[in-house]
Amino acid sequence: MRILIWSVNFSIGGGMRLLHNLTKAMARQPGVEHIRLVVGSQSLSRNMNELNRVQNVDVVVHDTTIDHPAASFLLANVDVIYYFWPHTHQYVPIDRPTLCTFHDTTFFDFVPPFTDGKQLEFHWSLSQKWLDNVTSVAVSSQHMKNRLIAHFGSRNTTAFVIPHAITPIASSHSTQLSPALSSVLPREYIIYPSNTSPHKNHSNLLLALAQYKYRKQHPLVLTGYLTEQLRLPFPNFASEFSWLPTLSSIMNTYQLQVDSDVYPLGFVSDQDIPALIKNAKALIMPSLSEGGGSYPVEEALRLGTPVLCSDIPVMREHLARHSAKIAWFDPHSPNSIVTALDELMKNYEQYKTSALQGIHDPTETWDDIAAKYVAVLRETYYRYYARRIY
Repeated sequence: MRILIWSVNFSIGGGMRLLHNLTKAMARQPGVEHIRLVVGSQSLSRNMNELNRVQNVDVVVHDTTIDHPAASFLLANVDVIYYFWPHTHQYVPIDRPTLCTFHDTTFFDFVPPFTDGKQLEFHWSLSQKWLDNVTSVAVSSQHMKNRLIAHFGSRNTTAFVIPHAITPIASSHSTQLSPALSSVLPREYIIYPSNTSPHKNHSNLLLALAQYKYRKQHPLVLTGYLTEQLRLPFPNFASEFSWLPTLSSIMNTYQLQVDSDVYPLGFVSDQDIPALIKNAKALIMPSLSEGGGSYPVEEALRLGTPVLCSDIPVMREHLARHSAKIAWFDPHSPNSIVTALDELMKNYEQYKTSALQGIHDPTETWDDIAAKYVAVLRETYYRYYARRIY
């Protein structure tokens, strides 16, 4: 089977790591003759050089739509097309079996404050076109499948559920921090590795931190896209992202001090992330909405780091397979977050022991997940042509 993975845009962070790990693992599956991965020139395509070294994978940088004449060569000798990240692409009809992974419905389950109605309508219409026209749809949790059915109708009962919130990097990288990063970190800290999108809920987390009486002892380390902008002094804040001034204002209003209460680090290398998580007192995940779970939570539990987590259905589903004790909280309530922090720190040894004991909980590998995707691609081929491909 020859696969075209079309992902001219994709999410920075977890999406990028998923694309990298999944492509490599799919290339190892029996019967996969060749994978052509198409990414855009503006994508943050770390690890693409590594993929290019895989014998049956070619990475192509391309910026047109898939039906553009300039893209016709990319469709040559392709059996099936996998749209890895349809959320920011326009759907265009194409004469091939097609599969897309619909990663989340966050934009509809948690509409960012003051979102323009036309923008919401645009994303709704775009999603509807994908879901109604691709041959097959994959989702990363049963919760995500239920949300698709609720939003877009019964056709989505045929969506394939393939969970993939497994540890993406922790098992294969050093747990020693680089000297440069180690020199700027506090001795103890709570970490939240995430981009700053509104549904990631940095606002309530910062409000909770302002109430947390031990924040000097256990400050908050933030990593991920745009977190470094929280270092800019208020009100000298010229950001193109409307939610960042709100976060800056919270820090200013409640006198949360940079490099004392909050350490906004921005992007951190993949080599340093496992060590950052392993050395943390705890990892907190306050997100209001996720598609299939949380990679940072998974990494923390594989490294024996206690977890405080947003009590939302998808995280309950994700963590049901883990034995570690979790400090759950209501992500809409800063008071609930503070209560969870106090509970975890008061009973820290219990949470730490539970996290360490859970390191060896059974888990799937990337090859297990890739095998499921390849099986779905085979089924997609059958749905389109009514014949099997081997």
